[in-house]
Amino acid sequence: MLAAVALVLGTVVLIKMKRTQYIWVTVVPAVWLLICTTWALGLKLFSTNPQMEGFFYMAKQYKEKIANGTDLTAHEIANMNHIVVNNYTNAGLSILFLIVVYSIIFYGFKTWLAVRNSDKRTDKETPYVPIPEGGVKISSHH
Repeated sequence: MLAAVALVLGTVVLIKMKRTQYIWVTVVPAVWLLICTTWALGLKLFSTNPQMEGFFYMAKQYKEKIANGTDLTAHEIANMNHIVVNNYTNAGLSILFLIVVYSIIFYGFKTWLAVRNSDKRTDKETPYVPIPEGGVKISSHH
């Protein structure tokens, strides 16, 4: 997901620089990464396949074991409770990251809509400052 965010931000920079002929370089891999990571997250969140260890499925399984476990020790119950909490925490954080990623995409698209009709570049860069011929002088004050 982080790579997809970087590619989306790179796309926004290209759009603001009026280099739209090159956005395929960032859009194609970004779309592929978003499809793969969103699909994988959906599987990890909602899968009922025990081999996938879906977050909600595993939390439910351990909650049922705790409810039915008459011969479990207090230590085993505590460990299972931690597993339940960890699965819900992982699910919540995964959903949060997904929301953040798609909000970045939304605001990138919104930026594109705002600058698409402009004739000039809308990126902000500092002006070019050449390095002096003798190089940059570094002070030796300690």
